[in-house]
Amino acid sequence: MKIGLSSFLQWRVNLFLYKIFSWKISHFYLFFWGKLYFFLNRKEKREIENAIKTVFLNHHSASEIKSIIRRVFRGIFFHYYEKFFNIFCSPEISRSFFKTHVTSEGMASIRNGLAKGKGVLLITGHFGGIEFIPGYLAVNNYPVTILAKFSSEHFRDLSIQKAEKFAIRIIDAGNTSNIMKAIFNSLRQNRIVITECDEIDEWRPSYREKTKFLGKQINLDRTINVLSKRGGASIVLGIMRRNNNQRYRFIVQSLEDMEKRFQPLIGMPAGALILKALEQYILHYPEEWYQWKNYHVIGTSSIQITRAKIPKAASLAMPTLNRIS
Repeated sequence: MKIGLSSFLQWRVNLFLYKIFSWKISHFYLFFWGKLYFFLNRKEKREIENAIKTVFLNHHSASEIKSIIRRVFRGIFFHYYEKFFNIFCSPEISRSFFKTHVTSEGMASIRNGLAKGKGVLLITGHFGGIEFIPGYLAVNNYPVTILAKFSSEHFRDLSIQKAEKFAIRIIDAGNTSNIMKAIFNSLRQNRIVITECDEIDEWRPSYREKTKFLGKQINLDRTINVLSKRGGASIVLGIMRRNNNQRYRFIVQSLEDMEKRFQPLIGMPAGALILKALEQYILHYPEEWYQWKNYHVIGTSSIQITRAKIPKAASLAMPTLNRIS
């Protein structure tokens, strides 16, 4: 059975070394193992390269595409560095980091949503510094619940311990019998529930609703539209963009913001609008998206359309103090 990059980097011995190394040494150590992984898994490396070439072939020169590919792999490695930094640094360092290294825009969309008293569904993607979104919100006194799908019991325990120190609640997709009920309970308590829209191989596609994403025709994931229509929660897109020198900008857009931005698309389902906005970030900053390995799955018959009732939310799983992928 093939070991994925996440499991490869999360071997117990590596987690132990990340914990005792300085962050500078951990950075080089993790990048070394990441490069070794793709050297040993050349098929996966080619899939990522081919995905990037397919999307950008008619928009960039060959040399520009090579540069994008190099940046994408650095971005993938940096994501795991952020993941381990997030889980292992002390609460004091985390709070200081969020105060000094993260700025924001569009936070009024969250505040306005909470003012309605029905919760906020914050949808993000495998993009940028996603690992920092829950902690950043919690440090700024927002009530946060995250969906998480853990790759190991050890990481689950570490994540729960860290979340408790920030008053962050975790809905564990692997140990929650009714995930949708848990989500709605958090929204009814007027909390921010964080989930993802681009867990491509976990989508529960709609029969009728379709859109285009990165040049491919797809059936929309029904989960987001189900969540948007029930309970009256406000929906926002949240992106944690990386800047230079380990600086980040947390950008929030409401559905109304996105409708204004994509005026010809007014009336589109919430899920389609969210994907369209995320797509714009991916096209402008491809190095920050780390789902390129699953690009070949988009729009293929390998994603089965079923008549299941409301999907169990593994399709939305993820964030935070970490896990997934």
